[in-house]
Amino acid sequence: MGATQESFKKLLSRVAFEQEFANTAGKTCQLNNGEPVDVTSTARNGLAKSLLYHLRNLEADAIDDQFDGVRDDLFEILRKQRLLPNCVDVAIDLHQWRFYGGADTDHVLITYPDQGTTRTYCFATICIVAPGTRFTLDVLALKANGFRAKREAVRLLLETAQEYVSIRHVYLDRGFYQVHVVAELEQLDVDYIVRARPSKGMKARLSAGAETVVDEYLMQRKREPTASVAVTVFAVPHRSTEDEHVWFVTNLDLEPEAARAYATAFRRRWGIETSYRQIGDFLPRTSSPTFSVRLFYFLFAVSMYNLWILANVLVSAGAVPEKPPISTRVFREFVSVTDYG
Repeated sequence: MGATQESFKKLLSRVAFEQEFANTAGKTCQLNNGEPVDVTSTARNGLAKSLLYHLRNLEADAIDDQFDGVRDDLFEILRKQRLLPNCVDVAIDLHQWRFYGGADTDHVLITYPDQGTTRTYCFATICIVAPGTRFTLDVLALKANGFRAKREAVRLLLETAQEYVSIRHVYLDRGFYQVHVVAELEQLDVDYIVRARPSKGMKARLSAGAETVVDEYLMQRKREPTASVAVTVFAVPHRSTEDEHVWFVTNLDLEPEAARAYATAFRRRWGIETSYRQIGDFLPRTSSPTFSVRLFYFLFAVSMYNLWILANVLVSAGAVPEKPPISTRVFREFVSVTDYG
């Protein structure tokens, strides 16, 4: 980043920790430095303009490499401190960053309406589920909505995660309940639990008054490209909705009495939703349609989130309580921004 590297660091800190637009943060940074700034000007702030120019000209692979470097350093610290669990459960999920520009924008997908738009950037993530160590291991931007993109994302995310941790179970939500995705999990030889959208054939297995279901089931797609995979389907009563059940498919050998325990274990994967909210504590605001800007901002937020988790692990000697001792708001007061140049 040359002579403006320090200014860019301060600007990135500001946009991340205050969730501001670069233009607003640029003016604030320059005011804090005692520089003359026309705060009434509608023109793009010079510092913000320089940062966004730099980000727009970054290659996606270079941005990914920067994130990988932060992750490598983080896990090296964990290993040296012997704070990395021997075996962990992981969750794969989708994070949508809503977009209000054109539908033909690079990497923008069309999805269900929310927050006033059907357009979104979509990032698939894989996270450790263990309480206190919910590190995000990898991030992939989806280029399409279909099963092919999800199948490839699952494979790549798991391959990367296995370089850092030993995986016990993989949890996936209903967005991944597709026969080709489950077939890919079978090929990868991992133990998985996927939240299912129950078919009529599944529901027919639920006899009157039954609390749980555990049965063999054949997932199949009869349209081209065809696929089928034999799984175990299980269902347990919904925790809050009477006469409703929650359905899953798995490759685990499952006894009926263990169904509730596995459903409870799956619920722990919802810690990833907490992770998303806390990643959002570091996510800058932007209206930029440029994918490299969006990718850099999202990976920067993930890196800050991972470093926040690391800080809590270190001060707790690995035994992070339910409420982390260092909040994201306290963390951002003393964090030194990683050199992304």
